Amino acid sequence: MKKLLIENGLLLADMELSFNGKTLHLQRVLVDTGSGSTVISSDLAESIGIVAEENDMIYRITGVGGSEFVYSKKVDTVRVGDMEAEEFILEIGAMNYGFDLDGIIGLDLLQQLKAIINIDQLLLESNS
Repeated sequence: MKKLLIENGLLLADMELSFNGKTLHLQRVLVDTGSGSTVISSDLAESIGIVAEENDMIYRITGVGGSEFVYSKKVDTVRVGDMEAEEFILEIGAMNYGFDLDGIIGLDLLQQLKAIINIDQLLLESNS
């Protein structure tokens, strides 16, 4: 279970990811059922060694906030509250959307976590 926060009309959580033995805590992560994929800030990703490599494909994603170029990386774990996804593929991008966000929890992660969004109690809970 993870407590959520509504700020300026945005549903926010925090999440943690680990990559090659290093951990990154993301404070302001948008919970976005309209986003097909989970994205994190390239600046924050670099702080634990997640960088684009020669064989990584760079591609464009488009959403309500506009479009941007991203690349994908498999991380060891992504944790939201007591829910965890292992060997999860994230998209890494600049995230210049005009909001102060560290990342976006997209539908791919919500489905893998079997998450239930309880708006009344502002909780992200696991269905399992």
